[in-house]
Amino acid sequence: MTKIIALNRKYLVMLTSGLLICLIGLAGYSFWQTKQTSGSSVTVTPEIQMLGVNVEPASVVKDLNYGNVTLKGAQVIASKTFDLIVTVQNTTAKKMTNIPVELQVSLAGDETKKVISPGVLPSLEPGAKARIAFRQIKCLGDALGKSATSGQHLMIVRIKPNPAGGVDQATEASFRFIVDSTVKAPAAGNKQ
Repeated sequence: MTKIIALNRKYLVMLTSGLLICLIGLAGYSFWQTKQTSGSSVTVTPEIQMLGVNVEPASVVKDLNYGNVTLKGAQVIASKTFDLIVTVQNTTAKKMTNIPVELQVSLAGDETKKVISPGVLPSLEPGAKARIAFRQIKCLGDALGKSATSGQHLMIVRIKPNPAGGVDQATEASFRFIVDSTVKAPAAGNKQ
């Protein structure tokens, strides 16, 4: 004698949906656990740490309006040529020599406008600090009080490895600023 088993589609769909939800939840939990463990990995102190960046003439931090777009707390350079001074420190117990340093300035959104300026830091004693100056950098665009995108620059300072000189790690720092020659810099005694 043969038994016929009839399955109601409604119950089959509900059972399949329940199993699918459980599998998705399990996969999500597993992914979250993996992200949590990889996110809490040990942070490594760079061999050469970048301590600070100064711009001369000094940059101004202020709110800017371009049409109906307002940029709050934008870092603005009011000059078309400027100097960039980066302060670095050797965080290791070894002397480093012939340290390759590179400055890359590009106009945000336009990869055709890019300037790369290489340099070499002759030596850096253990724990010592040094200042690297890039002089007379010419801006690649000017907002002229009309368009923030015309004057938005991306600046990247890279320290490249040189195993022969004792530098094994690459270090990089980047920041954005706007060049707008219509912005008036504050007087020397009056900082904004």
